[in-house]
Amino acid sequence: MLFSTAKTWPQPLVQIIPQSRLTHLAEQGRRLSAHNLLDFEPVRRRATVMARLLDLSETLTDAVLEMHDRLMLTLLRGSERESLAVFQQRGPTLLERLATYQQVCEALLLARETASDPFQAVEAILPWDRLVATVRDPEQVIQARQLDPLHHLLKGYPRLRAYLPRLLQAFDFTAAPSAQPLVDALRLLKEMYAGGKRTLPAHLPLGFVRSRWTPFVFQNGELHRKYYEFCVMDELRLALRAGDVWVTGSGKYRALDAFLLPETDWKTRKTELAPDLPDTFDAFWEAAEPQLKAQLAQLSELLDTEQLAEVSLKSGKLRVKALPNAVPGGADVLARQLSSRMPRVKITDLLLEVHGWLPFTTVLTDLRSGQPSERHDHLLTAILAEGLNLGQTKMAEASGDPAITPRRLMYLSDWFLRPETYAGALAEVVNFQSRQPLAALWGDGSTSSSDGQRFPTGGRGKAYGHLNAKHGREPGVLFYTHLSDQYAPFHTKVITANIRDAVNVLDGLLYHQSGLEIREHYTDTAGYTEQIFGICFLLGFRFAPRIRDLGETRLFPPDALSNHPLLESVMARRLNLGLIKSHWDELLRLAVSIKAGTVTASLILSKLAAYPRQNGLALALRELGRVQRTLFTLEWLQDPALRRRVQAGLNKGEAHNALTRAVAVHRAGEIRDRSPERQHSRASGVNLLVAIITTWNTVYLGQAVAALRAEGMDIPDELLAHVSPLGWEHIGLTGDYLWRPEEVPLPGTFRKLNG
Repeated sequence: MLFSTAKTWPQPLVQIIPQSRLTHLAEQGRRLSAHNLLDFEPVRRRATVMARLLDLSETLTDAVLEMHDRLMLTLLRGSERESLAVFQQRGPTLLERLATYQQVCEALLLARETASDPFQAVEAILPWDRLVATVRDPEQVIQARQLDPLHHLLKGYPRLRAYLPRLLQAFDFTAAPSAQPLVDALRLLKEMYAGGKRTLPAHLPLGFVRSRWTPFVFQNGELHRKYYEFCVMDELRLALRAGDVWVTGSGKYRALDAFLLPETDWKTRKTELAPDLPDTFDAFWEAAEPQLKAQLAQLSELLDTEQLAEVSLKSGKLRVKALPNAVPGGADVLARQLSSRMPRVKITDLLLEVHGWLPFTTVLTDLRSGQPSERHDHLLTAILAEGLNLGQTKMAEASGDPAITPRRLMYLSDWFLRPETYAGALAEVVNFQSRQPLAALWGDGSTSSSDGQRFPTGGRGKAYGHLNAKHGREPGVLFYTHLSDQYAPFHTKVITANIRDAVNVLDGLLYHQSGLEIREHYTDTAGYTEQIFGICFLLGFRFAPRIRDLGETRLFPPDALSNHPLLESVMARRLNLGLIKSHWDELLRLAVSIKAGTVTASLILSKLAAYPRQNGLALALRELGRVQRTLFTLEWLQDPALRRRVQAGLNKGEAHNALTRAVAVHRAGEIRDRSPERQHSRASGVNLLVAIITTWNTVYLGQAVAALRAEGMDIPDELLAHVSPLGWEHIGLTGDYLWRPEEVPLPGTFRKLNG
């Protein structure tokens, strides 16, 4: 019954009704019980149910296809573990054979060079009959083949076969011309399963079979059916990710063109959404070429005259020394003095105090009525249950209020704590914090950094986590957070741990609701790709990642490499400007579509990055990114201030991660929510709570500074710029969660500082 929901709905209905209205009705329908629906007028009831069914059909379609993706990865990883076990058992013998073959090859090479008898040279290494036995021993061949992970894949065939016929019956697949053989294979397998056939026909679509699969699909001159099916389904996984194949009724796996503005609309919208983008490639290159050539010439001169103290070019590699510590000597002492003055406070009292400064719960409105909750303390309890990772049942037990039950908290979470209301409340808190005088010393709100923080998944959520080579084989999720230069976490989202950070960089810059105007953004190496450089330029952001092993990075000049003899060893090739020029309109259409909101930046970038045979747009975006990355690298090498600015931004992100870990302390720091919606709600609660703590700390650090200055201490702004509002030692994050409004200072007053 699950797969039957994925069939198509009448597209004209979806096109007539505004998507925002459908989304709102579907959100209501997801939360309403059948009893609640009875209170609606018949027309509204039918509209709500229909919107919910449309949304559910699309959601289930995407979920089933994602399950296929994950199952295939699970089977492939399992076969990799099997091959590793074989290698651990038989590896020494195979390595010994390899060493013997190496000696034989060296003997043959020497015989050719010295014009001696090659057979005698070989027999000097080992007897001829032994060599023949070794090469032709079928057991040895089998052992070598068992090192290939695909050899063990057939053990998982029953799992694939259990759902494959239903998957093929449930969905209609369409493909770009390059992937049409794959869709033909899917259709053939569908017909075979429907007819109960067991033998593959003589003529099969084979254009998608890559070299990795060839030895297994073709065995002894015949096609191996099970391996053919595995090959088809693995290629389907890759093609769906890339957008080579799309599915009718899916929201995520649609044709690439369907995510972009229509050809007839985007040029009109460009005037409104991206007026600063050059209309033509020639206009772009007229500005970029002189800058690129001048920077290359300047770097060559500075390296030749050894004017760059921290940068050198040795043995064909660029070497960049670590920057000296730029933190003033008295900053640590001042930070300890200010920390000692901070009053101790329970998290509930802190929340009430910040709520008194700015009633951010008024933004957390009921989905049905649009009105805020009458009991803001109950709503704050629901936020604490999310933010402290305690859960609704445990929070109800610790609240001390009989009116706060798990059912009450669940109700508030369902109807008031939604992605859009969380984002609105976060924006209120971030805007308030950015207006504090002390925040202006940390930055002007124009730069930011982002980083993914991994949380293990446990309990019921364990099966819904993802594996990641960086973090080992324990499943988990990443909270990917954007932090302003003023320490405000202005956006967060949950991403699976097996997806690279880079595709999510732009979401926080584009979709936050705060008043921050970010112009420059920092990431570490995980957040960097050449396509990100390209799309950031098109969207008006300056991208400045800290690239690990920068000395291995290659530059892309606009002219011949020989024109830059000193830098030639660190250059890759000449830029393919013709590729960018031929796809310039497509690049502009992509940028305008992202700004118009027809597709999220993360979704379209994940598709462009996933192409196994990347299309022209993906390649052009990468080439444009190489222009921007080369310009950035040239500036990075010549400008210590840029390197120091990036490092400072990333250090703030690491300090924020420590506070986040401390806040989400309960349940052993594990995320035990099963659905992506619940995981996102958890991340939003944690992030909002961290932002509130940061805001409270900012205000009271300002009070502590004023007190010390009143006592006659000289505190220069240069030192305050290195003080952080991310401490939590003075905040009681555990224990009972009681609401004590009598403990909150009166408006215009503050808590007494420690002496």
